[in-house]
Amino acid sequence: MGKIRSLSPEVVGKIAAGEVVERPASVVKELLENSLDAGSRSIKVEVQGGGRKLIRVTDDGEGMTAEEARLALQRHTTSKIESVEDLFALHTFGFRGEALASLAAVSRMKISTRREEELAGVELQVEGGVVRHSSEAGVPRGTSIEVRDLFFNVPARLKFLKSPGTEMAHIGEILAKTALANPQARFQLFHEEKLLSTYPVRPDLSARMVEALGDDTAGKMFPFHGRQGELHVEGFAGEPDLNRSNSRGIYLFVNRRPVRDRLLTHAVMEGFRNLIPANRYPVAVLFVDIPPSEVDVNVHPSKWEVKFSDSETVHRSVIRAIRAMLEEIPWLKTSPRERPEGVKEHQGLYGALGREASLPVSWTGSLRARPRPESEDESPEGSPPVSFLGQIQDTYLIFVSPDGILLLDQHAAHERILLEKLGKDLSGGNLSRQGLLLPEVVELASAEAEIIQEHLGDLGRMGFELEPAGGRTFWLKSTPQILSPEDPLQLLREMIREISSWQKGADLEQFFDPLLKMMACRGAIQAGRAMGRQEAQALLSDLQKCRFPSHCPHGRPTLLRITPSDLEKMFGRK
Repeated sequence: MGKIRSLSPEVVGKIAAGEVVERPASVVKELLENSLDAGSRSIKVEVQGGGRKLIRVTDDGEGMTAEEARLALQRHTTSKIESVEDLFALHTFGFRGEALASLAAVSRMKISTRREEELAGVELQVEGGVVRHSSEAGVPRGTSIEVRDLFFNVPARLKFLKSPGTEMAHIGEILAKTALANPQARFQLFHEEKLLSTYPVRPDLSARMVEALGDDTAGKMFPFHGRQGELHVEGFAGEPDLNRSNSRGIYLFVNRRPVRDRLLTHAVMEGFRNLIPANRYPVAVLFVDIPPSEVDVNVHPSKWEVKFSDSETVHRSVIRAIRAMLEEIPWLKTSPRERPEGVKEHQGLYGALGREASLPVSWTGSLRARPRPESEDESPEGSPPVSFLGQIQDTYLIFVSPDGILLLDQHAAHERILLEKLGKDLSGGNLSRQGLLLPEVVELASAEAEIIQEHLGDLGRMGFELEPAGGRTFWLKSTPQILSPEDPLQLLREMIREISSWQKGADLEQFFDPLLKMMACRGAIQAGRAMGRQEAQALLSDLQKCRFPSHCPHGRPTLLRITPSDLEKMFGRK
């Protein structure tokens, strides 16, 4: 007998189930998608033992006939597609025809279902993929699927499951993602017969976001929009101070399908670049609507992954849409009840709600600083006057207006101003530098010298003109003009250490940001320096012209606003 042999249907079923069913949350995901594809408007999820003992999903969808229910238990049977071409015109969540067969192969399953026009429904009992019992049943229209004793016949998989609490957290996350993408449906989640979460039908997404993301996001999520041809990007992103320690606060959807995608996650992170602290993640809900022919969802049986035919355009579009909203700093926008009567809503530090971003085909993706035009009036018509009051510890500047009090961190504010100026100058090729009367000698380690030799031209663009003097030695002939003339060598050595950490042949263009941050931080006004009225007013005016004035390059706020409403609360008037 040869070495090559056919696997038994039982083994094939368990292997296939391993790709689709990772944990109880995978079961919930597949059953929710089937319910939504069936047109359900009310879906109830009941769980016991964190999903090991029981998962029951009941819906009010169109249901199935007895014949359809039996057929659905076979592998590669589906009502969603008929040909290969249909894979690139999908408008449903399911399409592979594997879900029910895979779930049935590793559990004890019961299906109860009835179509509206049928007098009686059908009940099927399945164990390990084999139908054990079938009978007519008096059941309401729709479908109820019970999955009991998950992995009872694959004990090796059970040891990989976590505690019931952890598994319930994953189930709750799946339900939250599904509810976010489907506000037109009602969802309920029960564990051990106790209601854990409920998502009523919502006419818009804003209310559902708080239910799904948590109370801490209330009033802190702002809409963004962008369109380029048939590609439409929209969603909500939180203010920079609403950030988390991991990426679980980033919810991604492609054609309303929840996905895990590095490209989209990177685009969201890039949208918040230089606005949140390092190793922190923003909170965002992103919907990418794209023609089905332009995205491949048939990458993995779990259907979490996608591939775009034009990933670069999608990536740029997401960044552009998020940044267009962030430029308007809507979280500092004064509400009508807080604005004095007759004061108009205006741009700048008081902001306006995000506009829809136009995404022309010719856009190159450059996200360098783009200050508002120099001719723009520093005090827009109708804006309240802002007066400088003084400093606290020679570090924080105090301004007052009819809209309240502004507290400005002078170092953080100047850092933001310098970063955007440096970015603009670097993109334009005219970053100012000053020559040294006497060149400084810079001696490096051999590895550092080899890398810097490769990037002499790039460092020259940033204002550091270095000339090889033999071996590991270089002459420093000029430095960036914004730096203090006292010790430019210290910053240069920090930048050299940063560049040395990159692989040989790295493109410096991709790494300018950390270097520009170093320069902006070193060149900015330091805490502890006294400032007069004119200088303080100029700093506030320059900050107001920045694209992203609310936060410094490291993600710290540049200013805080205390409104009249805040003062009333502080003094117990509310």
